[in-house]
Amino acid sequence: MSESPMRHHEEIVAARLVLSAADGNTRSYPILTTDVRIGRRPFNEVVLDDLTVSGAHAVIVSDDGRRLLRDLDSRNGTVLNRTPIRSARLEHGDLIEIGVYRLRYLVDRAPVAPARAASDAPLTPAALERMSGPERGRMLALERPITSISGGASQVAVVSRRKNGYYVTHLEGLAFPVVNGDVIGLVSHPLLDGDLIELSGTLYRFRQRDAR
Repeated sequence: MSESPMRHHEEIVAARLVLSAADGNTRSYPILTTDVRIGRRPFNEVVLDDLTVSGAHAVIVSDDGRRLLRDLDSRNGTVLNRTPIRSARLEHGDLIEIGVYRLRYLVDRAPVAPARAASDAPLTPAALERMSGPERGRMLALERPITSISGGASQVAVVSRRKNGYYVTHLEGLAFPVVNGDVIGLVSHPLLDGDLIELSGTLYRFRQRDAR
């Protein structure tokens, strides 16, 4: 399996779960062990104190260098990127819904000096994968300089293909695009392999793979 081109310039430092509260505050839970349990009971690494959450609700386990999210026969189920799951691989930017809570899975990376200047490196192919709706799983190749994508409520954004990478920018609509849970506003936002883009409830996953 080919690896992301960004791996040539970055290395994974750590992963974490970010819980967004109703009051606008966030709480970060670093993933430091092979098993990270999520649930209402105090023995869990991530405690979510609400009756919509089972005592032992879900667990994140490490398996051969990958992390998997598994539901533990919970009462209300576990949802990943708007889809109920029993077990699924986690990727950077994934949205996990457990009861009334929403958690974002994020992989933090640290820059590593590239072997050659970015201007000398050819831009590798990329695509957007639909993660929701009737077209879930459909791939949209980013072959043109500018590709438009749309969501609900007449929200439109564009993904531009530049010499130094791919960027998403707001085009029209009352709401701004959201990348990995963060509103990007009016600025062009650089995209990394695995980033999750949300447009008024419509989800896209940015995919960039080494062409070799």
